[in-house]
Amino acid sequence: MGKKDNDKKAMIKIVYFDEPSASDYNIIKEGGKIDWTTEKNKEKLAKIVGEIEAQAKAGFNLFSYIKSSISGKTSISTDIGTSSLVNSTVTNTILTDYIDNANKDSQIKKFHNHKLVTPQNSVTMYRMYSSYLNIVPQDQIPISIEGLNNAILGERGYYQMLAYDNGNTQSQSVLRFNINAFKNSYTLVDLTKMDLSYYAVKVGKTTLEKLSLEKEFDLEAPESRIDIEEIVTEEKQEISQDNYLDVYDVVLAGVMSNE
Repeated sequence: MGKKDNDKKAMIKIVYFDEPSASDYNIIKEGGKIDWTTEKNKEKLAKIVGEIEAQAKAGFNLFSYIKSSISGKTSISTDIGTSSLVNSTVTNTILTDYIDNANKDSQIKKFHNHKLVTPQNSVTMYRMYSSYLNIVPQDQIPISIEGLNNAILGERGYYQMLAYDNGNTQSQSVLRFNINAFKNSYTLVDLTKMDLSYYAVKVGKTTLEKLSLEKEFDLEAPESRIDIEEIVTEEKQEISQDNYLDVYDVVLAGVMSNE
């Protein structure tokens, strides 16, 4: 099945959604800001308001609620429930707008029929297994697991996975995931077990070597390193362009319909 056929399929289950990135993208596609005076956006706003009011209690008016919220006159229970409803409705709108825009945009890379694997000896692999270290008795480990996790993982937000095209095992890309964007308690480990489609944006290039945990923390300037082979051959060794892998930030991942 071709790329265009895959893009026409509907996504029936969301596993991962980077909402802030999708929202930024939607605004960019709108020319830098959303103009609510256009007929299209007026209809969209009316639909959002209608959905919220239909799901809220009888007689609920969204604009009255917003006015009451600003003045601090809503109850805590009402505020929590309605805020959740508003947020979910807005999120759904951002999601559907993103899918609609991305499916028309050749700059958004769509990965279908790809297998994800964890880079060997990488920070991502360590993240996956770090929680299991807690079951090992502390007296059998000479260091603090919590301290080790903080040192290696720190405030890291993105983790990298290798994507292989099932139809071409030589075709590899690096997909980066925002750890806070997973839905329904899914984790990095689940990505290796599921058949998902990914919407992503190319952000750079890297090599397999640089995905290793050792190289992640290698801060030495490249030009200051001494290469013995270069000294002996008097030839500067350069990385072939063929060894570089494209790096993509994933915005959306989910299960596509079979129809």
